[in-house]
Amino acid sequence: MQSRNNAVEALQQELDQNSLNTKLQTLKGLDLSNASVNVWLTEVKPSNANKRFTKVKQLNVHSNHEHKFKQYVLDCINGNDHIDELRPITTNQDNRFFYLESSSTDLSQLIDIIANTKILEIKEEKELNEFNSYVIQLTFGSDDQSIFAFRYISGAWSVNKTSGSFLDFKMFDNEFVAEIKVSKKFQITPYIDFIQYNDDVFIADLKQFETAMNYHERLKEKKVQAVEALSSSHAMNSENSKILANVIGTDKRLMRQLASVHEKKYYANEIWLQRLKKAADEAGNWQIKFDSNNNIIVENNKYYVKEMLTLLQNKRVKTVVDGLMFDVEGELIEIPTGI
Repeated sequence: MQSRNNAVEALQQELDQNSLNTKLQTLKGLDLSNASVNVWLTEVKPSNANKRFTKVKQLNVHSNHEHKFKQYVLDCINGNDHIDELRPITTNQDNRFFYLESSSTDLSQLIDIIANTKILEIKEEKELNEFNSYVIQLTFGSDDQSIFAFRYISGAWSVNKTSGSFLDFKMFDNEFVAEIKVSKKFQITPYIDFIQYNDDVFIADLKQFETAMNYHERLKEKKVQAVEALSSSHAMNSENSKILANVIGTDKRLMRQLASVHEKKYYANEIWLQRLKKAADEAGNWQIKFDSNNNIIVENNKYYVKEMLTLLQNKRVKTVVDGLMFDVEGELIEIPTGI
């Protein structure tokens, strides 16, 4: 039995990695040659749970230089040939992306602001001092898809900060002398911290990402929000939600899965929950259990909770050809009928 479980676990890990590899190849395969470019400056407040992005303005870019911003994003994508799920203990980043779902971050807040708010443009140089990060948006394709490339500046930038020192030569007291000339200018670097495309986040600089998104503290906040939402729903009662919080503890992988459950909100749909119970009853070998009120029972067991969170994300699937059941890492893509 143990060898069979090990084989299933190994196969599941292989499927998960193949899914991530596919996501990376999809990102690399995007045709961004004719993508339009927008640059958004924003002030990030890592400690603000409800409003990460307190200010947003648009930076107009001369058409002759749009290709440079596009190239920064392309260099980031092309410079990372490997991808791994973001785990508590990570390998050296080297030329690899770390992956997680957007529900674990707050960049979607900024994307929502960009899509649904009339944003003012930068009019004066001194306005640049109000911001500490920027996003390069590349919009492409006939259906106007976008990818968003984020960059955080450690400490608010200033147009008065030195961005370069150069030698300047002049005659002084009839002698040819060199002096250091300081240039003061606003500078956008050719580096990207992470990229969001649809519901996927590709992290190119883990340290920068964790700082800008206040990642570890934000996961704790999202955990509290999700547990409260579940206890207020028809999915489970407050006693079981407390058990859930205790079992998850500080396990970042489970916290990310819980954040995804909260964002997808299947748990809030009573009809969907009835279908989940029916599917579990028919399967006969799923761990998830329900009480007499059809509320989910939470057991003090991480394996149980892991399966429960997978099911609440609607990520258990059955293969069409041989009917095997698998849990899927990442987002499912629905195949339209008739294809």
